Amino acid sequence: YWDQIFLAPAEPQTPIRITRLGASRAVLRHIGFPREFSPDGGEPLLYDYHRPEIGYPWKVMTGDYTRYGPVTELVGEADDRFVIMGHGEEIALSFDAGLLPDLEPGWKRSFLFFADGFCKDMDPNTAHPDSVEPLPFHAMTDYPYPFNEKYPDGPEHREYRKIYNSRKK
Repeated sequence: YWDQIFLAPAEPQTPIRITRLGASRAVLRHIGFPREFSPDGGEPLLYDYHRPEIGYPWKVMTGDYTRYGPVTELVGEADDRFVIMGHGEEIALSFDAGLLPDLEPGWKRSFLFFADGFCKDMDPNTAHPDSVEPLPFHAMTDYPYPFNEKYPDGPEHREYRKIYNSRKK
């Protein structure tokens, strides 16, 4: 499980090309929990998506979750319009490789996945551990944020919440 990757500076004589490729499609769906297994008895564990565990032993935070289906519009930029997802859910992402430049002779291609978001757990020491609200946002100075700060409430964010966050738990 990685939350950061650090890269060493490239050698001056080593040519590199960085291409950012946004998701061409993103779909939120419920899949259950892929069963963990280890073919050799060691780690890391692998996950079998063909044999999901349907139930889960955790409480559910109450609140408005993102409806299942296309969410491509929400994953394009860090704009405080999040996909709010719960236990056993995933965002299936597709990328159009045809948008990548051709490789130079002898070059290799590596991929890094960049994600920007927030994770909230139900630990009793976490602020507001039983509910989705209050939603975090990038300009907040702390969480829980002070009373003089609030989640963005302009027309774009109100529309987002009305259209996308319609699944109540």
